[in-house]
Amino acid sequence: MTAPRIIALRGLPDEDQARRLRRDLPDAEWHRIARLRRPQDRLRSLLGRALARRLLAQYLGLAPAQVPLMVGPHGKPLLAAKPGTAPAWHFSIAHSGDQVLAAFGPQALGVDVETCPVQVDNALFRLTTGRDPHPVEITGDDDRAGRKTGMPAPDAQAFCAEWVCREAVLKACGLGLLIEPGRLRLQPGGQGWHQVTEPPETSGQHVRLLWASPVHCAALCLPAPQDDWQLTRLDLDAWLNGLDAAS
Repeated sequence: MTAPRIIALRGLPDEDQARRLRRDLPDAEWHRIARLRRPQDRLRSLLGRALARRLLAQYLGLAPAQVPLMVGPHGKPLLAAKPGTAPAWHFSIAHSGDQVLAAFGPQALGVDVETCPVQVDNALFRLTTGRDPHPVEITGDDDRAGRKTGMPAPDAQAFCAEWVCREAVLKACGLGLLIEPGRLRLQPGGQGWHQVTEPPETSGQHVRLLWASPVHCAALCLPAPQDDWQLTRLDLDAWLNGLDAAS
């Protein structure tokens, strides 16, 4: 089985680079991106689509702009296939801050990358993970025993690492916003993989972190654990200058 290939780029295109990347997209796709209100959102979307199209074009023997893409039932972008057949290749795109990520492989997959928040409140933690932060005993002058039960702010990096895993699962299943991330139940396994046990729409998927840092976290979801996936991390300039020849 062909291993999934993942390219992670750091940096957003300048005006000249954006013009180059637009040639990788059909006009209709660029016009949809151009309607995004924030300039950085437009640049991230442009780069993600161009990156995915270049990965697919290499295997299909087409120019990137000629790769036939479609939108799935819940908004997931897919490679178009003949009626009644599954796509020969699958891809997933994610972006956050100055990070753009695209994954490509022969089976349905999902990736996510997120910028770690400065602070995580309990409501967001509960919505994303489906549980409350663990209470701890903290010193308090208003308690005769000198202690009281409190809810400290959750660790931002640990929260972000869990967040990207759950989002990668939902993207792999093409569920978008139909299921809250907190409904997912993840069972730890070997080699860093977690198996999804609930809800039924996601059961059987496997997810693991690609990396975790105080700044960004990223995750990959596959139908089964696979440890020969290939991750390449590059600066945008290096990728555009062809240092990653396989892309």
